[in-house]
Amino acid sequence: MTVRTGTVDAMADELSPHDIVQQSALQLWAAAQTDFDPFQVPPEEWGPTVPIKDADIAIDTHLDLATVREALTALDGHRLVVGRDAGNMSVESIIPDQPS
Repeated sequence: MTVRTGTVDAMADELSPHDIVQQSALQLWAAAQTDFDPFQVPPEEWGPTVPIKDADIAIDTHLDLATVREALTALDGHRLVVGRDAGNMSVESIIPDQPS
């Protein structure tokens, strides 16, 4: 079993890199929002959000930056809102699950 020190635990060995990046981005992004709890406040009431840098996700997941950026590109507009600036990427917001 691989020992991991970031927010993504040992179960990550069974997940795809996209799944790992999505989980890390969600956890890091939610933790960074100090003015509201994104799990308690409806998205329409979210104020300005704190973005999460691609490099921070790479550190958390122990994935290389190219893999993280590839996953963020694939997740942009589907699970995450990704911003781009001077070659860097950041998670600006999450796209919440729609109720069934």
